[in-house]
Parts: sequence; C-alpha cells; structure tokens
Amino acid sequence: MPGHHVRFVDVLSTPSSTYSDVTLASSPGPCTPPAVIPSPLYAKGQLSPQHNYASSPLAGGHVQVHSVLAHSIGRGAPLYWDLSQPVSAAQVRTTSALSTLTEQLVMEPATSPKVASITIICERLPWAITVTPRQDASWAAPYVTIGDVLFTLYRTLRLPVTSAELNAHNDPAFHERIRDAYVTRYQRIAHPGERESEKAKGVKRVDFLFDARMFKGLSLVPEGMPGKGLAPGVVWRLHVARP
Repeated sequence: MPGHHVRFVDVLSTPSSTYSDVTLASSPGPCTPPAVIPSPLYAKGQLSPQHNYASSPLAGGHVQVHSVLAHSIGRGAPLYWDLSQPVSAAQVRTTSALSTLTEQLVMEPATSPKVASITIICERLPWAITVTPRQDASWAAPYVTIGDVLFTLYRTLRLPVTSAELNAHNDPAFHERIRDAYVTRYQRIAHPGERESEKAKGVKRVDFLFDARMFKGLSLVPEGMPGKGLAPGVVWRLHVARP
C-alpha cells in the first residue's frame, strides 16, 4: 500500500547475471543507445509527477533522473544515506524533516524516460555498477526503479575485495586508507558478535570509498562511455562525501 515503509533484504548472495558488475577494463563493444521503455509514465497511478525528475544536460534534458537521486552542486541529494549501512537506513530529506523510504517511492522509475538498464561509475571505485530491474522485488517493474538503484548499489558495495584487486594498487598510503576504512566500518557495529563477524569478512568494495561514505546523488555522464559500448543516457556518476 502506498505510504508503507519498504523492507529490503540486506543479507545478500553472490552476484548473479541479473546483477552483474562490469569492470572499467572490460572489452569495448558496439555503442548502443539506452533501451527506453515506452509504457506511460503514470502507470497504475503510483508514479510521481514529471517535476520529480531533474533534467540532465543531455539532448536538451531528454534524460532525467528522479529528484530523490539527483546530485545538486553544493547540496548533494535529498536522499540521506551512509553507503556502508543497509538501504533500510536511508532517509529522504523534506523541507522540515527526514522521512523513511516508502513502497511508493522505491517503485518509481529512476529515470524519465524509463530505461531497462543504467551503469553507475564513481571516481573512487575501479568497478562500474550495472543496474537492471529486479523482478522478484516488491518494487518489481520492467524498468529501472529507485529501489533497483539503491538495492544494487548496496549489494555491489558489500562484495568482498579480492587480493588481485587490492594488489592492483602499489601505493602503501592507499592500502592504509583502505585498512582504516575497513576497521572504522566494523568497529561502528555495537553488538560484539556481529562486529566480529563483520571483521572476519574482510575488506569490501565500500571501503574503497575511504571515509566518503555519504550518498550525494547521481549525475549524468553526458558522453556515456563509447569505449565500453555505453551510449549517452546510460552512464551516471555516483557522488559521495564525508559524513
């Protein structure tokens, strides 16, 4: 029912082909435009008015991101979320307070027009993150929703980092910052048993953000990534900042 708080499953399994993450070093392929979903924007009467989508600089603003996810210079995004925490901890800033995520909100399209896939990159991460619709979720739709974006970001950032990925960086200072982020993350857990369990899992991708854990929104990469076969309108940049 619209307005009810949404529950995300935060204990996640190994990635499947549905939620694959693509490294920036992957082989280039043909540059294809985003798959636009032609269904009406206001399907089922649950979706937001058009003014909830912040215009991108691409093609006269034809590609838009939902205002909750949109990065604004100097302000970040309305979504208040520590990326090291479960999606259920995220809140939305309103004019007067912080509110929790609702079923209605996470079901809304992440972009306008609706698309079947987006790719998220971040200057701090050596991985690109592919977001596609999750059909077994409560927010399931044939297009990428806000719920898909949040779930996939959390799921991907919780993946363990391999030795090869760590060893790709020869800078001792980089390794020290990764270690500091890892230690800080598990030490914030209050319950001793859960803290030790998290410690034993080792470094995760979220630790590559160092102390810049706060979600500050998505902005369009106007040119896409032609060398990776990703056309304009597909690629979005994740902005982060310190708490």
